Amino acid sequence: MTYVDFQILFDNGGGITVLSADFCHFYDRPDWAADDVRAVLGGADPADWDGNEPEFRREPHPEDDVMTAETAASILAGGHYPERGHAWNEFCEILARAGS
Repeated sequence: MTYVDFQILFDNGGGITVLSADFCHFYDRPDWAADDVRAVLGGADPADWDGNEPEFRREPHPEDDVMTAETAASILAGGHYPERGHAWNEFCEILARAGS
């Protein structure tokens, strides 16, 4: 599986920020974030997507849960994930279902 390298930041307020070298988007719905991450893992390049929000680009905060592209790919492929906050758990459940 090939994919764009990215990371996902889950803040402690339920927000999800997906960051790649050329794309940044803030989500307040785990289902939308999971759908977009699944598309990227499937080979889509988010650099061409509408909705690039560079004003949301940031470094991880110490309270963030951070997911790498490799972890997201593992979850999509049926891998297990640790339970964390609500947005993280919902995102992971949706991503895992999409892969099954």
